[in-house]
Amino acid sequence: MNGWEFFFILVGIVSLTHQLFRVIDFIERPARRHRRHPAAR
Repeated sequence: MNGWEFFFILVGIVSLTHQLFRVIDFIERPARRHRRHPAAR
């Protein structure tokens, strides 16, 4: 494995991790908003 292969593997892992956390945040966001809303009234 040369430096470029390692670089592209690393970029792929970082982008997949970023997408995974975006999906987790998208799933959690409506639950957080729903819990906060009645307390604001």
